[in-house]
Amino acid sequence: MSAAVVELVSEGLERTVAIGAAVGGACAVGDVVLLDGELGAGKTQFVRGMARGMGLDVAQVSSPTFVLMREYEGEGAGGDALLVHIDAYRVGSAAELADAGFTAELRGQAVTAIEWADRVPGVVALDERVLGVRLSHLDGGRRAVELRGRAALVDAARLACGDG
Repeated sequence: MSAAVVELVSEGLERTVAIGAAVGGACAVGDVVLLDGELGAGKTQFVRGMARGMGLDVAQVSSPTFVLMREYEGEGAGGDALLVHIDAYRVGSAAELADAGFTAELRGQAVTAIEWADRVPGVVALDERVLGVRLSHLDGGRRAVELRGRAALVDAARLACGDG
């Protein structure tokens, strides 16, 4: 597995969305992005960016806290695109996510973003198709964005943000 780590600083909402867009633009079907961080750190904004990078309608993206999972589909940059957006905040196990519809088959048909992934350890086996994203608050409304895992996705974010 080719793994990498990069730490970026987001000065605000648009930068967080831009980092997400860089990741989304580099994602391929089967990739999973595991998002963790404090409440209000920008996880859903990052997913909005992923949708933008995949050529999807960003206006569709909203937090799936109460429905657990949303699917956003449309004509992406490379044809049909599907982004599965999961919020695991209220989920107790990987089995609950499977009951909600997140299966290996679905993973094989989409790019998946899982917010609060630390609440369901082991929901996705860590492999070369997984990127971990940790967002945290800094002073002055800034956010730290740490990307860890798949080198191609980490490098895409770093280059798109001028940090490479």
